[in-house]
Amino acid sequence: MEKLRQLTRLELFYHVPPGLLELTSEYFLERQYAPGTKLRKEGRRENYLVFIIDGYVKAVSRGFEDDEFIVDVYGEQQSIENIAVYLDQPSPVTVSAITEVTTLEIHRSHFIEHLADHPDVSRGLQRELVEQNRRMLRRLQELSVSGAESRLAMLFYRFALAVGRGTRLDNGEMGIRIDLPLRRNDIAQLISVRTETAIRHMSRWDKQGPVRTDSQGFTIVDYDKLRELAGDVDPEPIAATS
Repeated sequence: MEKLRQLTRLELFYHVPPGLLELTSEYFLERQYAPGTKLRKEGRRENYLVFIIDGYVKAVSRGFEDDEFIVDVYGEQQSIENIAVYLDQPSPVTVSAITEVTTLEIHRSHFIEHLADHPDVSRGLQRELVEQNRRMLRRLQELSVSGAESRLAMLFYRFALAVGRGTRLDNGEMGIRIDLPLRRNDIAQLISVRTETAIRHMSRWDKQGPVRTDSQGFTIVDYDKLRELAGDVDPEPIAATS
């Protein structure tokens, strides 16, 4: 029943009749991944559609000069590049666990046999394809912003929208906690700057705000300042939280 409950929380299956979803839930495997474990490898055809139940992963791709850069971060209730699996195409990215990750996974053949023909699932797959394209356009828009600090602010604004939770600061005011243990070079790749540039800005923010870093994640201590630095571009949330 727990597996069925988790499936009903995934947007792709919102409108699938409970009876059908219950019958097919036996084909879903629950798996756990330790931080650093690869869930997908760029250029390899994968057999399982993967849905995140808990934790966070990063999607990494290789650039023109064979250097790696982070495309995006995915979290709870999100799928991981399942369109490529459904279409039997090579994975466009390498996906690795950032934290401990729990997933539900279904083999492509079982998905096609039991679920793919359901009209709501078909429409969901189409929406996912559109969403991937929209997310890529949003990322290109963000990276077109000239200032590294503005891109950094947009990134943390996205984190705040998606995975932030209220926390009481030492001065008694409210801040936003982001429990996402990203390294400085991860941050640099997400905003397409040199690691040294990200370190410089994050070190200054540690002293002056709007974001402070610790070993477990980040705390936004001045949300208004962060939003001001992010500018007029409306960022896309990192991860679904519905």
